[in-house]
Amino acid sequence: MKILLCSEGTERSRNAIQLCLRIASATRSEVTIFGITELESDEIPLLEALRQTQRAFLAEGVNVEILSKHGDPISEIAKRAVEGNYDLIVIGGEAKPGGQISVLSQKAYEIIELLVRPVLVVPVPRPDIRRILICSGGATYIEAAIKLVIGLARDLNASVTLFTVLPEAPVMISDRIEPEVDVETLLASNSVLGHNLRSEKAMIEAAGISTEVRVRSGLVHLEIAAEIESGDYDLVVLGSKPSRDVFSDYLLGNMTRRLVNWVSRPVLVVASEIPDQRPRSWLERITGRTAQG
Repeated sequence: MKILLCSEGTERSRNAIQLCLRIASATRSEVTIFGITELESDEIPLLEALRQTQRAFLAEGVNVEILSKHGDPISEIAKRAVEGNYDLIVIGGEAKPGGQISVLSQKAYEIIELLVRPVLVVPVPRPDIRRILICSGGATYIEAAIKLVIGLARDLNASVTLFTVLPEAPVMISDRIEPEVDVETLLASNSVLGHNLRSEKAMIEAAGISTEVRVRSGLVHLEIAAEIESGDYDLVVLGSKPSRDVFSDYLLGNMTRRLVNWVSRPVLVVASEIPDQRPRSWLERITGRTAQG
């Protein structure tokens, strides 16, 4: 695996550096430590900080190189990620409970939105990964996240929990299921959600990884927060899909932005592949007609 570790050369990057070192050492990954400063005059002290980080990686036997740039951080990270064809981008973050949006979290979200590849945001210290929570809505776009997590969990010797939130009235499941839905009933159902969760669980277990499925009912962001705290997870994984209209983009983007901003855990966002077709307008999605038709 090729990892791009983005560093400002400041204390705020320390959490991302420590977790990246742990992951790179366990997965035997190649790492590029990429330093970005907005002012050219800051590039020399940045380079010295990068060299110190490089020595820590080399001491753990990690194959690492350093690069530095001055300019706009978001555009430079995006450009480097594409040029280097990295499998994982690691950046710092800043959790703000209560919904406050920090500048650092805003940058993290913009990077996630811009890059159609896995981005790991590290807002708090979490030097080891033993328990991984995958937030799955039961849709197929989570498969890319699961494939990445399988490799990480196997190398880090971590367990995985597949987690989904049902509305209080479970309208998304089959009418054959009783109103009081438990995990075993859901997994045994003929619903799309039950089928997809079964497939996801089987895929992870086939790799020899301890896996469980947990279900909560209520508001998505509140139930995710409650599950994170009760399970004391080390890593939260979100899948995302390219939106095909402005309405969906607003809803999906808002949820991802909210979670990245206030979840006090490292958050890994894994985008599915972009469909090779023109985005549809909201009206086209409602009517089922194309702009030509």
